Order: sequence, then C-alpha cells, then structure tokens
Amino acid sequence: MSARTVLRNVPIPKPYLAALACGELLHRMRPLPFGGARSPRLPFGGVLVSCSVALTGWALRATRDVDLEHPDHLVTTGPYARGRNPMYVAWVLLATGVALLRNSRWLLVSVPVAAALVHRDVLREERELAGQDPEAFRRYTAAVPRYLPRLKELR
Repeated sequence: MSARTVLRNVPIPKPYLAALACGELLHRMRPLPFGGARSPRLPFGGVLVSCSVALTGWALRATRDVDLEHPDHLVTTGPYARGRNPMYVAWVLLATGVALLRNSRWLLVSVPVAAALVHRDVLREERELAGQDPEAFRRYTAAVPRYLPRLKELR
C-alpha cells in the first residue's frame, strides 16, 4: 500500500480542527490558563500526545489493506479488536494533550464539543457500515465497544 493511501486513512475530523482553531483564537484573545503547578501538566500532556501518535500508528497498520473512505470489509484487528473507532479516540487524546501543553482551558473546553460533533459522524458511518453487511456488523458491534475497550480487556 502506498504512503498516500496510508495517509488518506488518517481521519482529520473537521470538528476537531474547528474547535482547536476556535480554542486557540480564544486563548490568544483572552488567555485562560490552568492554575497551579506547571510541571505535572507538561509531562501528562506529552504522554497524551504520545499515546495519540502510537494509537494512530497502530490503527494505520491494521488498516493498511483497506481504503477507509470506501471500505470493502470491516477492520477487526489491531486496535479495532478493542474499540471500533481508535483514530477518533486518538484525536481526543491529541486535543487534550495539546490543551495541556498550551496551558489553555479554552482548548480543553473545545475537546468535548468536537467529540460530540464527531460522535454524530460516527453514528452516520455506522449506519453505512451496517448496510454493507448487517450480520457481520451486528456481531462486531456486539463484541467491540464503540470507543474505549472494556476494562477486562486491558488486563
């Protein structure tokens, strides 16, 4: 698979881009930093960004044979065996980490707004996937949570 196809499989949800841009603009116009010590915020933000990059890389490996814009089958391996939308989870981690690194409450507030808008898109995507192979999708959704793995799977 070409690098172009791999990069095309990275979702860039417009709600996250818009929310982060608005949060950054508000942060520049009227900074609203977190209070307290700076030191724990920076490493935690860095860990979240790193986890986001790692999760995205893992998901890209699992989707290397599929064009996610026009899938011909469900991806059920790698992180997709634990959660149905790992790249969207990676966006939450990335945006939260950036908010911490930028020391911006505005950016942090933008994360749940963007996540809610993306959730609406996820529901639409799921309806489309269910239409392709209803029985396979039903089995997959029964076995794999939408976003986060079940706690027992983390052991």
